[in-house]
Amino acid sequence: MKSYYLFILSLILPVSALFSQVEMGKWKTHLAYTEVSQVTQSGNKIYALSSGSLFSVDKTFGELELYSKVTGLNGNLIFCMKYDDLRQQLLILYEDGNIDIITSGGIINIPDYYNKQQTTSKETNSIFFYGDYAYLSTKFGVLAVNMPKKEIADVYYIGNNSSEVVVLETTVLDGMIYALSESAIYQASLSSNLVNYENWSQTNALPGAGNFQSIAAFNDELYLLRGGALYRRNNEGSWSGPHSYNKTKIKISGGNLFACSESGIYQQGTGEISPGIANVQDIEYDADNNTYWFAAKDKGVVAYNGSDATEYKPSGPATNHAMNMTFSGQKLFVVPGGRLSASESRLGAVMIYENNTWRNILGNELVGSTEYTGLDFTEVAVNPIDNKHFFVTSIGSGLYEFKDDSFHAFYNHKNSPIEYVSNHAHDYFLYTWLYGTTMDEEGNLWVLNCMANKSVKILLNTGEWAEWDYFNIKDMRNLNKILAPKTNKNQKWITSDWSPRGVFIVDDGGTISDQRDDRSTWFVSFPYGSEGEALIPGNIHSIAEDKNGVIWLGTDQGPLLFYNTSNVFNSDYSCSRIIIPRNDGTGNGDYLLENEHIRAIAIDGANRKWLGTSSSGVYLMSEDGQETIRHFTTLNSPLLSNEIFSIAINSVTGEVFFATANGLVSYQGDAADANDVFQNVYAYPNPVRENYNGIITITGLVESTQVKITDLHGNLICETVSNGSIATWDGKDVRGRKVNTGIYFAICANKDGTQNAITKIMVIN
Repeated sequence: MKSYYLFILSLILPVSALFSQVEMGKWKTHLAYTEVSQVTQSGNKIYALSSGSLFSVDKTFGELELYSKVTGLNGNLIFCMKYDDLRQQLLILYEDGNIDIITSGGIINIPDYYNKQQTTSKETNSIFFYGDYAYLSTKFGVLAVNMPKKEIADVYYIGNNSSEVVVLETTVLDGMIYALSESAIYQASLSSNLVNYENWSQTNALPGAGNFQSIAAFNDELYLLRGGALYRRNNEGSWSGPHSYNKTKIKISGGNLFACSESGIYQQGTGEISPGIANVQDIEYDADNNTYWFAAKDKGVVAYNGSDATEYKPSGPATNHAMNMTFSGQKLFVVPGGRLSASESRLGAVMIYENNTWRNILGNELVGSTEYTGLDFTEVAVNPIDNKHFFVTSIGSGLYEFKDDSFHAFYNHKNSPIEYVSNHAHDYFLYTWLYGTTMDEEGNLWVLNCMANKSVKILLNTGEWAEWDYFNIKDMRNLNKILAPKTNKNQKWITSDWSPRGVFIVDDGGTISDQRDDRSTWFVSFPYGSEGEALIPGNIHSIAEDKNGVIWLGTDQGPLLFYNTSNVFNSDYSCSRIIIPRNDGTGNGDYLLENEHIRAIAIDGANRKWLGTSSSGVYLMSEDGQETIRHFTTLNSPLLSNEIFSIAINSVTGEVFFATANGLVSYQGDAADANDVFQNVYAYPNPVRENYNGIITITGLVESTQVKITDLHGNLICETVSNGSIATWDGKDVRGRKVNTGIYFAICANKDGTQNAITKIMVIN
């Protein structure tokens, strides 16, 4: 019977319905893999740690596999990991002390260390396996994990009077455990009570000079790396060496001892080896296949067989710093932000995600093209008719223009009205502070030039420059956002998050270059309510316009709303705050998220509001803000951090991207911008297989499409209304039962019935 239905399906389903689509409600991480620092190997895989993220390379086929909270991990920012050969499992240590063990049967979490209250950092420097235990070298001593029992066994404070010691590495030789700090080697008998600090002593008469770096036992001998030099102690207790210089790490792998650094690799018994690979951070040797595997920083994982080198690195953004994002069509632009003072800087990058692939344009690639290194990229403005043409603002240098996704031009005080900070010479260039930017529908570029006499610069679509001179925002340090509303096209909304904090609003009267007909107003105090209340925010983080022309302002006291913005210049204009009823019989209510910093605001295809906070994750609110539809945190979702910097939505697919303190992650939402007419209406997944328990999506719809699901006989199974261009069905009937195997119709009509479409769905149960 199932074969019959599949045959019928092939005859009646449109080709478009068979295309692979992202499952509704699915999460996806978009992490950086540009700084590979550690490798460890199992029998068939090389595991690599890069910028706190984990991936693996299949030794035979070279296939890459990514690991994250989406795939079942219980934390972010992995700090250390090592493969346990005896039990064939991978031990993972997170920055916050959480512990995961990846086994053939799944992922086992050990949360005890994570839950322990302590002031010392929980970062683990290294892992050493011996017998039933994994010895973790920590910032305060040695932590022993019982691997068979999957639990914390003991903590060893090895300093005098049980004081804390920063342990770099541990090893075991001839029944003795050695713990290395930067200034000493501590040793104890494994048969003694290791919890008692009195059983630990310091090793004397050590060779060399400088800080201790690494220690390992190999072929019944003890190896020590000190001051970059490698020394060996034989089984009679005598030290020899140095055997190698300028090294930073000892590694035992594949029956060999290596000492490596970015400048070279030493192999015991062979001497210095030169694979021609720079920036080596770590090494594994696969003896069965005579292959070296290097953690080679920005080159990824490099396999070297003695003659040929092959690089492996997943596609991803250039960095996990993702501060500001913007979509143009289905093309996502991400920039990492940058310095808040002249003493800090961050390499600039434009990270572009399109067709499931990342492309990164790094600031240091622009050196030579301009007189300034590309640092501290803050925002992107994209040409509305050509998303390969865009501009990037920076703090410190100037404005970068890109055409055909490549660097095209650079603007600063020498070739444009852009002003530098006259009293602030920073190193080799005059400091220029550009932050917020946008491009209006006519193709005019708007740039906020902080600490300048004329703070708004406009590159007109004619190629000419204009600038606005307003006393209210003159010389202000942090003009951070500029919004060009679609409802009132002559208006520009400019936010300031530095004293004075507020919102400056201008109506240019349709004459950008002539300020004589302008109207403007400046809100530092925001009146709201019927009793003359006023809100004075401590911070203003974000601003967005919804589909009804309402401006949403994100403050440290929740969202603030501006209705009827054509009246905003009236002296009696007031704002609004959303009140959520308590429903406790008192008739009282509370302001929506009034104690939350609203760091990011995005509007989806159903005019719902995605609100990102500084410490409580993400809220999806109904169109009017009265209902909380979703609340994602690190505890109930794969969200990478509860600190949200930016939110951007793919208007075509409804995929929602969150820039967090720990990197970028996306969620397949159930709303997308609607079409004016039905376009390529289809459902996915299609067919719906017997093992599928997720949501079925119908897409290509118009606003508020009425969707009725019926069987072949016209019986009504379910009905719903689309969120923008997307409607969903859980595959169940009105009684909540999974439908039987068969062909079902999604009958779609707009509100007044003047448009309609039908698509077919094959269900196999």
